[in-house]
Amino acid sequence: MESKNPYAFPLKPEQYAPGPVPSLGEWKQLWSVWDLVTTNMVLPDALMEQPIPLRNPLLFYLGHIPTLSESAAPSQTLTNNGLSEDIHLARATKSQPTEPAYYHRIFERGIDPDVDDPSKCHDHSELPDVFPCLKDILLYRERVKERIISLYQTERPYTDRGLGRALWIGFEHEGLHAETFLFMTIQSPNLLPPPGLPRPDFVKLAKEAASRRLQNPWIKVPKQTFTIGYHDPESDAGPSRFFAWDNEREPYEITVPQIEAQGRPVSNAEYATYLVNVKELQIPATWSKMRDAGSDEDYTMFVTRHSIKTVWGPVPLSQALDWPVMASFDEVERYSQWAGARLPTLHEIRSIHEYVERRRKTPDSKVNHQFHTDPKAIFVDLSDTNSGFQNFHPMAITHKGDLCGLGDTGGAAEWTRTLFAPQPGFKAMDIYPGYSADFMDQKHLAVVGGSWALHPRIAGRKSFLNWWQKKYLWPWVTFRLVRDVDESSHL
Repeated sequence: MESKNPYAFPLKPEQYAPGPVPSLGEWKQLWSVWDLVTTNMVLPDALMEQPIPLRNPLLFYLGHIPTLSESAAPSQTLTNNGLSEDIHLARATKSQPTEPAYYHRIFERGIDPDVDDPSKCHDHSELPDVFPCLKDILLYRERVKERIISLYQTERPYTDRGLGRALWIGFEHEGLHAETFLFMTIQSPNLLPPPGLPRPDFVKLAKEAASRRLQNPWIKVPKQTFTIGYHDPESDAGPSRFFAWDNEREPYEITVPQIEAQGRPVSNAEYATYLVNVKELQIPATWSKMRDAGSDEDYTMFVTRHSIKTVWGPVPLSQALDWPVMASFDEVERYSQWAGARLPTLHEIRSIHEYVERRRKTPDSKVNHQFHTDPKAIFVDLSDTNSGFQNFHPMAITHKGDLCGLGDTGGAAEWTRTLFAPQPGFKAMDIYPGYSADFMDQKHLAVVGGSWALHPRIAGRKSFLNWWQKKYLWPWVTFRLVRDVDESSHL
C-alpha cells in the first residue's frame, strides 16, 4: 500500500483558495512544506552553498522568508522593497518588528542580477560578512510564526484588509520561494530526498508512459475576446475580493487571433532528438551528463549517457523521456526555429488556457471581473494535474491528445516570447513598488503557470505572471509551439 503524501495541496479552487486571506490551516500546511524543503532535504553544512552562482547562499532564504512577513504599513521608514513576512506584519499592524530587528536589513530582499553582467542588479539587501547561525534563524522563524498564529486568534485577518493583504503577500511569497529553493538545491550534490516518502518506481512509470505515448497534436484555437487580470485597489473599500500582484491588475480586454497550438509541451525525448540532429552540445541545466559523447553518436547512445536531476537523485533520461523538457528561453527558442514554428506570445498562451476553460464550461474571465469574490472565476480546477506537490518530480505528458490548460503541463511553468512589461493600467504596488517594476527591463520574459512545487493558489490563478531572463538556465519552465493560421485557407 502506497503511503499518503502529507505535503500534497488540494487542487480544487474552492479548497486551495477558499477565500482571499489564507486561513491558519493553509499556513500550517505551507509551513510544513517549507520546513521540509529547507531543513529536511538539505544537509545543514550545505546551507552556505550557492548551487546557482547568481543567487544568494541557501541560508539567506531561511532568513528571508520569515523576515518578510512584517511589512504592510507604508508609514514605517523601511525601503518598502522587500517581501519578508515579519516586515509586512509590522507595517500592517503598526508595531515593532520581531527581534532581532536587524534581520530586516540583511534578509529583506534577495538578488536576480543581470545574467550578461552580474555586476548589474536591482536594489537588494546587503549581505553580512557572517550570517547568523542556523539555530538563531530558525528560532526567529518560530517567533514570526507565533506572531501570525496570534493574529488568527482574532478576526483581524478577515476584517482588516490591509492586514489581510500583508498575510496574503507573505503566504504567496513563501509558496514562491519553496519552488525557488528546490530548483536551486536540485543543482546541489547535497540535496536529500523527502523523508518518509517512498522513492517512485521510475522504471514502471516510464514503461506506462511509453505504452500511452501519442504524437503531439496541432489544435486550432479560435479567435477569442476575453479579459486578462482583475481589479484589486489597495484599500479597505468594497467587498472582500481576492488580492492581486501589481502585474495582474487592472483588468483589460484583449482579442487574440486564431492560431494553431501544440496540445502539450515538448517532451524530453523530442528535445533530445533535436539535440542529436543538430549536434548541439549544450544540455538543459536540469539534465546531467554521465559520460562524454563518442564520435557519430546516435539518439540511443545520447539517451543512455544522460540523466535528469531530481530530488531522488539522477534519473536516467530513458526513464524520463515523456516528461516535459525544462530549459532556458534561449535554448527553447533555438528548438522552435529548428522545428519551423515559434513560441507563443503571452496573449496567445492565455488564449489557449481560456479556450480550455471555456470548453470546460467554467466561469469565464468576464464573470464578476470588477470584484472577484468567486474563486472559480479566477482560479482553475487543477484536479489530475501534477501541481502542488502531488509528486516530487515531473510527470509524463506525452499521453495527452488534447489541448492542455493552465497547470496541466506535467509539473512545469510555460514560456512565452513576450517581454515582461507593464500591462494597460499598470500601477506599482504601494506596499511593494519594486515587485514587478524592477524587472520590466527588456531582459525578462513573461512566464505563466507553475511547476509541481508551486502552491495551487499561485499556479492555478489565471492571471498570475512570473518572469525569467532569456539566458537564465535554471527555472522549471517548459514550452509548447504555436504557428499562425492562414485565415483564407480551408485546411
